[in-house]
Amino acid sequence: MRQGTIVTVKSDGFALSVLDAKRQLRIEPQDTDQDDHIAELCAAAHRKIERELGYPILVQTRETHLSGFPRGPIWLGGGDNLSILSIRYRDRLNVLQTLDASAYALDAVSRVAQVYPAPSATWPSTLCTPGAVVIEWRAGWDKPSDVPEDLIHAMKLLVGHWDQNREAVVIGTISSEVQIALDDLLFQFRVPFVA
Repeated sequence: MRQGTIVTVKSDGFALSVLDAKRQLRIEPQDTDQDDHIAELCAAAHRKIERELGYPILVQTRETHLSGFPRGPIWLGGGDNLSILSIRYRDRLNVLQTLDASAYALDAVSRVAQVYPAPSATWPSTLCTPGAVVIEWRAGWDKPSDVPEDLIHAMKLLVGHWDQNREAVVIGTISSEVQIALDDLLFQFRVPFVA
């Protein structure tokens, strides 16, 4: 049933600022020679943490596509302040419909946000086709200062690691993957994989 989720409106910026990353790298604020490089690392760290978590860090809009309504709830993923903007579906006559907000209920508190049919209701019948159901939803912290410190610290660790290890392999020593504390920092924020 589930096809996947796409981003339709990107976040405005990234959670980790260049200035905070420079502090992590012990680079003076007035030294601007590497600002472009550091900004790229901040953006990459933000995107990596979003992939690890499976939901947006800063506010963004996403669409979850399904080939039809499931028998039970629809899993959306997670994120702060999650809200549903619309649920559109193609009925059996291939007419695009918008489900009234009173026809479903959002559980945004559970570890995986879920959408249920309203009490004493069922999901409507749909055409069986890719994209038969499209849920448009928004989630994420409003501004970088709202993002939990553990997530910011995880991004700082990535920036520091990538800045110091600019190649995939360290030459002249036994090659090994560098282990960092991402799992511990991200554990409490992770949700099960939902696509």
